[in-house]
Amino acid sequence: MDKEKLQYFRNLLLEKKKGILSRYLENEEIIRKMKEEELTIPEQLEDYANFNISEILLGEMEDVEIKIIREIDKALERINDGTYGYCEVCGKPIEEKRLEAIPWTTLCIEHAKEAEKYQLTPDSVYKDYLEESLIPYDEELDKEIKEEGFDK
Repeated sequence: MDKEKLQYFRNLLLEKKKGILSRYLENEEIIRKMKEEELTIPEQLEDYANFNISEILLGEMEDVEIKIIREIDKALERINDGTYGYCEVCGKPIEEKRLEAIPWTTLCIEHAKEAEKYQLTPDSVYKDYLEESLIPYDEELDKEIKEEGFDK
């Protein structure tokens, strides 16, 4: 991928990250204002003395958003080290249309479908699936389940 395209995707990743973080900061401001209003009652001051708003906000931030931010950071690292835009499994270039839709992706469409099919993470796709370390079919276990039922 040429430098111009890499810069384009770097900017796209940074914009996505900025969008997530700005939504988070907006929520933080709303909660801060709510807490200020609640803290005007003297009896409540004691209840909130050890209140750590940062921890609560992090808890409120959706896991998906946290994961996306981490994936964006990893994608930015891949841009810096020259591995961005290549499938982690097969090493082939990832289609630009796919990178447009999910700029932090590490898998080509073929391997993304495999990961989804087996509900694998990108790491397990090449560690487990491609190394064929998935649980092999067990004929005896299958027979036992059919004869005795799933639960004993």
